[in-house]
Amino acid sequence: MSGPTTVLTRADAMRVLLSAAGIRAAMAVKQAHQDAGLLRTQQNEQQAILQERLRAATGLSQQALQQQLQTTEQDYADLLLLAEKIGYSDQVQAIRPPSPQGADEQEIITYLRNLHALVYELRPVLLQESARRADSLFDQTDFDVATASSATLPQDRLARLLKRVAHLPQLPEDIAGLARELEISLPGERADLLASDLRLHIQNLLEAEKKRQVGEAQALILEQTLKDLGYQVEEISHTLFVEGGTVHFRRNSWDKYMVRMRMDAKTGQANFNVIRAVKQGENERSVLDHLAEDRWCSEFPTLMAALEARGIHMQVTRLLQAGELPVQLVVEDKLPRFAEEEQIESRKQQRSNKLP
Repeated sequence: MSGPTTVLTRADAMRVLLSAAGIRAAMAVKQAHQDAGLLRTQQNEQQAILQERLRAATGLSQQALQQQLQTTEQDYADLLLLAEKIGYSDQVQAIRPPSPQGADEQEIITYLRNLHALVYELRPVLLQESARRADSLFDQTDFDVATASSATLPQDRLARLLKRVAHLPQLPEDIAGLARELEISLPGERADLLASDLRLHIQNLLEAEKKRQVGEAQALILEQTLKDLGYQVEEISHTLFVEGGTVHFRRNSWDKYMVRMRMDAKTGQANFNVIRAVKQGENERSVLDHLAEDRWCSEFPTLMAALEARGIHMQVTRLLQAGELPVQLVVEDKLPRFAEEEQIESRKQQRSNKLP
């Protein structure tokens, strides 16, 4: 494999969501450290107040620290129990931060922050999956109109149904409207039909919400995985796997070459090909094009394996050898500018300005 390659992408939904939760938790902790560093270097009248708040947030007594640690570990244990019920305890345990080995206070604080961030990110993922599966956990009277008991109070059925979406910040009007009707209904055929309709709307909402979240999680995983592997990556839209689009990435040593990934959300296909940035009107071929394709060929399996580990499966469906198609030349003004390129251009400009 050397030339343009097309793959069929498929997401292991819960694995992707849990992997993304772990990434977001790590990002939150990193951002907190950066914010703390910013607070320490700010030189303004609010500095003393802000730093005092920071110290209050981190300078816990041993007793308070242990209490928070116990509370957070219990929260994690509760989520792990929920994950076990729906078959994902191994994945949840795999992204738990390592426990501190000793009694070092700073190590414990770091662990506490990491675990707290993970709990925060895991909770909505696990609650939503549990709610989505609720149909199989509730008795048949919730969705089988033929056997529904007319003696069941509509308000009781409404409460059970709404529990499935209690974790969502806001309900769409179609669901809210059905809920209002069911709330004031008397037991009987109309209440049964309303309950059945409401259950269907809720199930569709949960499925749509999960699909959206999985798409966003895939985009986050792709961007973070590329960065973990040492690539420079342009900002990836969270809709890449939902609406499609393109993304470019490269290594510092690749000069004018980069890889373009084009995603077709409708088919789930992604196409990877090496491109070379050129100036307007430049169309000369280079002997380096073949080497650039071979270089990407040797790296692509590593990317596939890394994405696979986080729940994104890629199956190669089209593969061209190096040279079968020429490396695409793209005018550099239409491509993203990476930090290293901008620095080089700035140095060139500075040298040019110094010339007599």
